[in-house]
Amino acid sequence: MKKRVLLVLLCLPLSLAAQQPADTTWKEHVHEFDFWLGSWNVYKFGTDTLVGLSRIETLVDSLVLYENYESVNYPYHGKSFNKYNPATKHWEQFWVDNSGLTLALAGNPAPGKMILSNEPGDAGSRGYNRITWTDMGDGTVRQTWEVSKDGEAWRTVFDGHYRPKG
Repeated sequence: MKKRVLLVLLCLPLSLAAQQPADTTWKEHVHEFDFWLGSWNVYKFGTDTLVGLSRIETLVDSLVLYENYESVNYPYHGKSFNKYNPATKHWEQFWVDNSGLTLALAGNPAPGKMILSNEPGDAGSRGYNRITWTDMGDGTVRQTWEVSKDGEAWRTVFDGHYRPKG
C-alpha cells in the first residue's frame, strides 16, 4: 500500500505537467490586470472619504493577482484570486468575504479597463454582478461594482477610488 501511495505521489507532478497547454502565447495576457497591483487607500469615488485598505500582489510566478481588502468603517474584509485562464481565454476572479458572499466572475479587458461579471446562480449568487476596474491614467484605479436582478437594470453598490498609499 505504501509503495502504491508513493508511486501516485511521484507521478502526480508529471500528470499535472502533462495537462498544461503546450502553447504559451496565453502568457501575453497575464499582465493585463497589473495596473491594479499595489498597496491602496480606497476612497468613495469623487470624495476624500476613506472606506477601505487594499493590497494587491502577485503569487504563483506572477500568474495570479491576490487581493486583500478590509473596510475601515465596518468589520468587513475579503480576499480574491484573479488569473487569466488559457483554457477559457478569460480572466477569472474568485472572491470570498466575511459576510458569507462568494463570487465567481469572468471576463476580459477593454481599453484601460478590466470587466468581470457572473450569471445568476454562479457560486451561489442571487443575481448578476459586474465589476469594472478602470486605470485612471494617473496611478489610481476606479472600481465600480454593479448588481442587477434581470441583467438589464443595474444598480451601483460600490464605487471606489484606489489611491496609492503614501
